[in-house]
Amino acid sequence: MLNVSIAPDGKKYPLPTEQENEKEREILKQITAEQRKLGRKIVAVQGLGFVGCVMATVVADATDKDGNPYYFVHGHQRASKRSYWKVPVINSGVPPVASSDPEVPQIFHRTVVEKKNFRATSEESVYGLVDVVVVDIQLDATKPSFGEAEKGYCDLLAFREGIRTLGQHIRPDCLVLVETTVPPGTCEKVVKPILEEEFTKRGIDVAANPPLVAHSYERVMPGAKYVASIRDFWRVFSGVNEKSIELCREFLSNCLNVEEYPLTQLDSTNASELAKTMENTYRAVNIALTLEWARFAEQIGVDIFKVREAIRKRKGTHDNLLRPSLGVGGYCLTKDPVLANWAMQTLFGLEGSLEMAIRSVNINDTMPLHTIEIIKREFESLSNLKVAVLGVSYLENVGDTRHSPSKTLVEFLRKEFATALTHDPYVEAWPELDESKVESDLNAVLPGADVVIFAVGHDQYKGLKPAEVVAMCGTKPLIVDCSNFLSDATIAEYKKLGCKVRGVGKGHIV
Repeated sequence: MLNVSIAPDGKKYPLPTEQENEKEREILKQITAEQRKLGRKIVAVQGLGFVGCVMATVVADATDKDGNPYYFVHGHQRASKRSYWKVPVINSGVPPVASSDPEVPQIFHRTVVEKKNFRATSEESVYGLVDVVVVDIQLDATKPSFGEAEKGYCDLLAFREGIRTLGQHIRPDCLVLVETTVPPGTCEKVVKPILEEEFTKRGIDVAANPPLVAHSYERVMPGAKYVASIRDFWRVFSGVNEKSIELCREFLSNCLNVEEYPLTQLDSTNASELAKTMENTYRAVNIALTLEWARFAEQIGVDIFKVREAIRKRKGTHDNLLRPSLGVGGYCLTKDPVLANWAMQTLFGLEGSLEMAIRSVNINDTMPLHTIEIIKREFESLSNLKVAVLGVSYLENVGDTRHSPSKTLVEFLRKEFATALTHDPYVEAWPELDESKVESDLNAVLPGADVVIFAVGHDQYKGLKPAEVVAMCGTKPLIVDCSNFLSDATIAEYKKLGCKVRGVGKGHIV
């Protein structure tokens, strides 16, 4: 077990030995030389997580007007026990992520097996062979106190180490394109100085060969349009100098559908980085606002979702009003306001804070507690209550559990001594909540349930008939709808079967 990486499905993959690493280095050189003879540029994607692995396939899948691939792509994932398993899985043509998008398995098979121009590796020397590195390293915000995002900060240690690795290997003419969502100021104040330092150590004259650094953020939506959200969507970009901007524009224009979704160039990487964090902060504030009004609607007998739809009919001005729910999860909205607030104070040394942004994070982080409040209205105590939580990912029809609000829900239910059982058709493992077993069979969580929480709107849950849910439970459970997943007709069916139904923002249910 000491040198084994375990995939979510439980399969074990031995970490490579030094002898295997040496053989891999020779393979990388051979592949790269062969691909250059075909006239292709070589790209490395640093980090094969939810964004990096699919971005790598999009780059590999890009072709010229004659159908010839522009690039060969090396995907790099560190040889750690936590994530090395992705390397052999990808090299078998199988995606390391679960998604409802049918294009995900197709594009992996097409680029890895058919075109043979995407391959994963754990060997760092690959960076010395490439023309472009796309940085997709995970970078998070640390929030040391629950509900106090103002104390949050950004730990750049792993990110810095990743950039330093690039500086130790890349050629001076290699473009480093940062796609990771980073605090504003990161490319100029962190990435560029580290590359300059490592170049200097290698004897590279940084005045004659300044590092080429660009930033362009993705807007990935790992659901039904996972691949399209990367390839067929507007991109903002900039670079630290004109050469960086020129190379970045060429690369993105080759890989993405820029005819229908033109690129937007900003004046600096500071501006591009700020655009990403501000964009997600806007959405976070939007959602926080809806929870406040959802609580109001519950108290006066109003369905907030019908009100929302009435408002959204004003296209172009109000149709982007978001919805209240169990809570806000995922990799962006939960952390980007914190990154920007930290950057304002730490990287730029400015006074004050992004007050509204931080307040919205606090509201959204604590939002799952409102669902617990709804349950408490119906039961004197949660102690020994059996609660079935349907959905632990942060978004419907995906297997991504990062910052899922279901984690907060389950943790607080257990603090109240409730028995919380979890089910999700897309999640095989829940690393953020190690002690929690996520079931794939509803019969493992529903029998005997006192409460059934529709936490995430997976299609499987929306297709459940009330009669079959009640039959599996063998009780008349309280049904809790966390984000308008149940229609009024479905709610009426549950009530006819003797169940109480409650929901976030659904004050019209009597």
